[in-house]
Amino acid sequence: MARNFGSPNPTQPLSVGNVVSAGVRLYRSRLKPYFLLALVASLWSFLPILFFIPAAIVVVWNIRFNANSPLVWLILVVIGIIITLYALGKYLVNSAIISRLAFGELVDQLETVQAARAQVSPRLWTFVLTSLLLFVIFFIIFFNLFLFWGIFSAFILASQGVETVNPVRLIISILMLLLLSTVVLWFMAKFFIADVLIAIEDNLDPVTTVSRSWELSQNNTWRIVLIIFVAGLITIPIQLIIQLLVQNTSQAIYARTLPDVVNGSISAISTVVIVYLMTLVIALLVSAVFIPFWQSIKAVIYYDLRSRREGLGLKLRDNEI
Repeated sequence: MARNFGSPNPTQPLSVGNVVSAGVRLYRSRLKPYFLLALVASLWSFLPILFFIPAAIVVVWNIRFNANSPLVWLILVVIGIIITLYALGKYLVNSAIISRLAFGELVDQLETVQAARAQVSPRLWTFVLTSLLLFVIFFIIFFNLFLFWGIFSAFILASQGVETVNPVRLIISILMLLLLSTVVLWFMAKFFIADVLIAIEDNLDPVTTVSRSWELSQNNTWRIVLIIFVAGLITIPIQLIIQLLVQNTSQAIYARTLPDVVNGSISAISTVVIVYLMTLVIALLVSAVFIPFWQSIKAVIYYDLRSRREGLGLKLRDNEI
């Protein structure tokens, strides 16, 4: 049996609180499969790092023995690009499967992980190409924002002088920084559900995906910005605290063992390797914990936008949610 979990008026969008709480409930209802999918996605995201280790050895060997070969460099670059793009695709596929499963919960059309993977995996290169297209779009956006910032800063310096401390200039700079950050968030919101579209809808190419995301978010962009902001307030502080604890602990260990490492101590080198691996494992686990939260929220946003623009019923299954 389904029930309404959104706003009191079915023609109104879900509130920010409802979207975030629905995302949490979806995640909690399928904790194990979502976490395992996120863990696989996180493992794929670290694959390029594993490639760069032997690649760095090859580079050092070439430099050490003066065996610089353009062909070797070209091969390393090509292999590195292929591995990075493939790993990116696998990361996006596994992440998007979570959103597809969450959306299935919302529309009462449940899928197994295997069934969802069978539908999403063949679209790997669509995910990759869409990501590259979005990279180009955001590169252009950032380039123009930095250009505007440079011109604005030059104008402020010319009008306010170059004093070391200038409260007016500082306040204006802070306001401009907030404005530019808001612009970036606005564009992020426009393309926030692009991966969900590829996972759920059929026959989408990168250009169509970007256009579709822009269209669905029309008139709801600022609400999505607010959702991202609120969800970020939940996740970012926790991630920062964990990161600072791990970083400070590992740096303290490195500082104590560095002299012994320089002297060739096997135990010190082993300690550094173990600490590095533990740091990597913690980073993987933290990533795997938070990916389903964001992907579930994306699924709720997509469902809400579709229901408003295209008439999906705004219902959430009661079963374990």
